[in-house]
Amino acid sequence: MTDLSEEEQMLVMKLTPVLENSLRYKIIQSIIDALEEQTYPPEDMLQEDFIRSIEEAETEIKEGRSRRYSRDEFKKEFPTKVD
Repeated sequence: MTDLSEEEQMLVMKLTPVLENSLRYKIIQSIIDALEEQTYPPEDMLQEDFIRSIEEAETEIKEGRSRRYSRDEFKKEFPTKVD
């Protein structure tokens, strides 16, 4: 490897923080994407009846016919199937 000129060294020093930030962003974004895949399954993995029941609930909310559910009530009203 050849020695860098002073001008090249200055350029490297200026670019290093930019490259570090870019890499840090990409790493963090890939971690977030992986966590979202674990937490939020793609829509095609959800059961159609579950999606339909959520859409019905959204319609009721828009029409002013909504109600609140406890966590247990929600699970009973909107069951999911986990493989």
